Amino acid sequence: MKKFLKISLFMVLLLVVLNIRGRILSNQDVVSGGSEFENTAQGQESEVEVAVRPTEEITETVTEEPTTEEPTTPEDKTTEVNLVMIGDMLLHDAVQNTGLMPDGTYNYDHLFAHVKQDIQAADVAVVNQEVIIGGADIGIQTYPCFNCREEVGTALVKAGFDVVLHATNHAMDQGEIGIQNCMAFWDQNYPQITYLGLNHTEESSRNIYVYEKDGFKIAMLNYTYGLNGIHLPAGKPYLVNLLDEKKIIEDLQKAEEIADFTIVSPHWGTEYQYTPDSSQEYWAQLFADYGADLVIGTHPHVIEPVEWVEGSGGNKTLVYYSIGNFVSAQSEAPRMLGAMAQVRLEKKEDGTVQIADYGVTPVVTHRRFGCGEMTTYKLSEYTEELAAQNTILQKDASFSIAFMENLCRQVFGDLYVSE
Repeated sequence: MKKFLKISLFMVLLLVVLNIRGRILSNQDVVSGGSEFENTAQGQESEVEVAVRPTEEITETVTEEPTTEEPTTPEDKTTEVNLVMIGDMLLHDAVQNTGLMPDGTYNYDHLFAHVKQDIQAADVAVVNQEVIIGGADIGIQTYPCFNCREEVGTALVKAGFDVVLHATNHAMDQGEIGIQNCMAFWDQNYPQITYLGLNHTEESSRNIYVYEKDGFKIAMLNYTYGLNGIHLPAGKPYLVNLLDEKKIIEDLQKAEEIADFTIVSPHWGTEYQYTPDSSQEYWAQLFADYGADLVIGTHPHVIEPVEWVEGSGGNKTLVYYSIGNFVSAQSEAPRMLGAMAQVRLEKKEDGTVQIADYGVTPVVTHRRFGCGEMTTYKLSEYTEELAAQNTILQKDASFSIAFMENLCRQVFGDLYVSE
């Protein structure tokens, strides 16, 4: 028993000594910096520094290489409108008869076959429908009191026209019934087409048509100097727009309020005269004084000059005095020549509006009376072979391509560029 106690005491003492020695060695390792623990501690400290000081890395200065790219400019928001207008659709019976097809129906697409592409390419295509579209029910008539078939109107639509002008001296050739039939034809069959110059009511006569594209608003007005001595029906002075100074001033003032640009298409002037008469000059000045921007005239059946007219406010108005016939069966060489007016309009982002470009494309009536033969060509595409086939030579031997080119130079001057 004593021997066991001695051994136990010895073991306890030995454990105490070993424990004390271990603590001493541990403290020495800490003081002397034992490599294994030191590296671990430093690694932990490094990780903590990255975690608690992120701004030191974000705020480091970065030097960028200079760039050679051009600075970007704001997108140009100019709105462009291309307008085309042709002259008088003077439909004598000889012209209308060319629309009779072998199956007994009527079709007038051939009249526009060689200019259709230009018409359809325009934003706005305008035609002066010289004669009333009263329809066959009231009888087809020729000069001096015209009336044509509804198929003519259908051909206008198929060709691509958007606006049809009806304020002409022949508007009342068939009386009120002719006008009512004409308006009903458009309203019921082609409501998408705008016709000007004829009105259902007094109230509608005060309306102003405004074409709009991407916020660019263009007002269009149409008037005639008279009705060949035929009076408007009693109580219906509004039926056809006449060149009445009071009405025109009111219309132009309203157009200035509701549109960016105003176009007037007057039926005016002296027939077969190559220069504007005093009446045209008077109205052109009035249009300019009250803010019209563009005037394209019809009625003389021959071409007349294109000029700028200065308004009383210093504004400039572009005036096409006459663009002549588009098609007719007349018997004189100069009346075979007409023109397409072509005008490019622009509205810039700041609201500025301008005529950016303008010109004329001369056209020539190919006077042939067979089925589908009557048509109109661009003068630039009219050949000597075609000219030799034109029946106008039976009436006027002066007709030739050279004659028409010289007349264009005489009337249009530098605006005419032969191709």
